[in-house]
Amino acid sequence: MGIDSLLKALKSVTKQRHISEYSNKKIAVDTYCWLHKGIFLCAQELSEGRETNEHINYCLKKVEQLKKYNITVVMVFDGAKLPSKKSTEEEREKRRNDNLQKHLEFKQQGEKDKAYTKLVESIDVTPQMASKLLEALRTRNIECIVAPYEADAQLAYLSLTEYVDVIITEDSDLLAYGARKVLYKLDKFGYGEEIDYDSIQTCSEYNFQNWHHQKFLTFCILSGCDYLGSISGIGIKRAYQVVATSQNYKQAIDNLQRKQKVSVPFDYVEQFEKAYLTFLFQRVFCPVQRKMVTVNTFDTDLLYPQMKSLLEGNLDFLGNVYTDTLIQDIADGRICPQDLKPYSQSSKNLKQQSLDNKQQSENNDQLEIPTFGSGRPVQVFKFIKKSQSTKINPEESFERSGESKVINQSQVINSKSTEDNEKYQIENQQNYEQSNLFSSQQETLKQKSLINSNILANQNKKKSSKIIIKHEQKKINEYFQPSFKPFKPPSSLVQQQEQTPSEVNIIEEEIQGIEQKINSQVEEEFQQYSISEEYIDNFQKKFYYTDFGLFLSQELQFKQIQL
Repeated sequence: MGIDSLLKALKSVTKQRHISEYSNKKIAVDTYCWLHKGIFLCAQELSEGRETNEHINYCLKKVEQLKKYNITVVMVFDGAKLPSKKSTEEEREKRRNDNLQKHLEFKQQGEKDKAYTKLVESIDVTPQMASKLLEALRTRNIECIVAPYEADAQLAYLSLTEYVDVIITEDSDLLAYGARKVLYKLDKFGYGEEIDYDSIQTCSEYNFQNWHHQKFLTFCILSGCDYLGSISGIGIKRAYQVVATSQNYKQAIDNLQRKQKVSVPFDYVEQFEKAYLTFLFQRVFCPVQRKMVTVNTFDTDLLYPQMKSLLEGNLDFLGNVYTDTLIQDIADGRICPQDLKPYSQSSKNLKQQSLDNKQQSENNDQLEIPTFGSGRPVQVFKFIKKSQSTKINPEESFERSGESKVINQSQVINSKSTEDNEKYQIENQQNYEQSNLFSSQQETLKQKSLINSNILANQNKKKSSKIIIKHEQKKINEYFQPSFKPFKPPSSLVQQQEQTPSEVNIIEEEIQGIEQKINSQVEEEFQQYSISEEYIDNFQKKFYYTDFGLFLSQELQFKQIQL
């Protein structure tokens, strides 16, 4: 798959080339691309489990086409599935199942061409196909390298280290890795389309002048790649606009959210960083040192400063670390990179396995048992299985279905010897795998110790740089400090506020004095209008106190009052 629409964007720097122009050069080939094309010639046979070599012969013819022009060929095979590509592999598996279902639908409708096309798209290249091609290439003295994981990363490493001059592939991911020269769409006449990485800066569709590969890789990942799908609504054009106006990847993602109002997944920054590290530090095989290395060294200038701390964490998404012995067995094609077993004992795909089981059930005379280290099966006589407690006596006869059958002693001895050999070979294989896994665990521990030492060194650097960090933080705080100051009232107003309580107290005292004077006046008026004591007992009186004075009730007689 690769980067969507990247090859169209670089159309102005794409040049037509013929393989004769690479005479006396060294070319690395993405082998699985050729195997996928070869499947078109024999999809029906492969889907039915029938023996065929059409896809193998197709690849061999392509190799001979290169050798005619004195070109040294290096065939690179895919390895195990990378953890970073898990979601992409699941999508591809789902797509193959959908294509198989469409194949059956078109077949029922009588549309043979469409049905065959979907059948081709439903078939995946298996390690067994690769092993057959490996054996054929070895007999022709063609150099082959089985990558520990992705063939793209292995091809990019061979290009970056100048082990090869050109890469033949159909995957645009090679440009994101930084491969120097890539040849696409090689046809049967030897013509293809070449993209030189150094010529990308002269692209007319997009201005990549003065772009560091760090920026170009950020642009590729934001556009959508095998390790991280693109954000909804973000294609190659919008990704270019954002990256061109940003200083780093975090600023670019932030601009997508704030300025362009794009809905970004909450963990997108973390997933982006993993995809970026996968492009830089995926594990590959070095054919010169004959050991496992990474595409770039950890001190590369392609790494963003914000990502350096990630190297101290968990890097399992880059794959396991293998010992030199194990990685050599994988690269040389002696064991399958997916299950670390010889190809003759590695698990087959489900279709092939079901067909083999069917053939074994139909064959009543012989049973095929594969042997370790050889491609030819050993023919042994099939006998009836019994429990472990039952012993087989060669001279004993038994009846089954009304017929008497006697087991030949030589047949039993041969069958027992083959069983013993099988058990011995399986035990050897298990010991071999355990030793390899144990050694790989030791290698992982060594790497972890190196990472821990790097962590301690980084911590010391952090301690020494605390003053600088504090100084920078102070600058940042001053920059974001508000420019206005809080309002302060004038001193005159403060003095007036302080004088107000005293003035209030004076007014309250004056009010109290007035109230006392009023009370005294009321008492004096009350005394003037008082009733004589002699008539108090004979008449009932009521007093009404008002502001105008004291009045008597109607029950009193004014003539009886003595003034």
